[in-house]
Amino acid sequence: MFAKIAINKKDYAMAVETYKDILKLEPNTTAQFNLGSLYAQGKGVKQNFMESAYFFHLAELNGDKQSKNLCLKCSMDFVHQNFEEKSSEQIYSEMIKFIHYVYPETTDVNIEVCRRLYAIAANHFNKQEYTFSAKLLRAAGEFGNDGYSQNYLAVLYNLGLGLEQNDLVALYWFDKATDNGAADVAQQDRDGILNAYRENLSPDEFSNTMLKLSMLCQSGSKDIPKDVAKSIYWRNYSVKKL
Repeated sequence: MFAKIAINKKDYAMAVETYKDILKLEPNTTAQFNLGSLYAQGKGVKQNFMESAYFFHLAELNGDKQSKNLCLKCSMDFVHQNFEEKSSEQIYSEMIKFIHYVYPETTDVNIEVCRRLYAIAANHFNKQEYTFSAKLLRAAGEFGNDGYSQNYLAVLYNLGLGLEQNDLVALYWFDKATDNGAADVAQQDRDGILNAYRENLSPDEFSNTMLKLSMLCQSGSKDIPKDVAKSIYWRNYSVKKL
């Protein structure tokens, strides 16, 4: 009652404190939902999408169906904050903290992080916002080692969408995706690029191309992370009989 009066008077700081006092006494769904809303809007408290998601999730656990979608929206808003200033590694690291805090019951945090980043990336892809999508896929693909994110990152490189077109880099990511549980969607494209190289390059050119990929994996680049195992793999591949 006091919280409702405070909100009607636009005394949001008082409302926040009142709802928090209520939650010290009982897991009140209305207090949880309204705290989630106030944190999301930055009313009476500094805007904080992680805290907002935390309270929405509590309300969801108490049976509030609307809170689930609002919690998901908070995860998107959390990722989008200062998005252009963050690296893919920072995005992944921050989402690890987000999932740990909001969903402490999660048994595999990495899988949940990758699932959410992939979903947000797909949303940007559907809007043809390929640069945004690529950064999110790189976060899940490189740091979460998620095969399906690696596959769609390869697609972006292969088609030159949001990234500079590069078949060799696409080959790297299709191959990683094939290794990491996404062979159903990645292996055909991986083999397609390799077969195209074999058909269009001389044996020496093919060998040199595989060695180039090996060296990129050895040193790392903006498109391919340092990957010693794959450096060895592609170096050995360069000497296979065609």
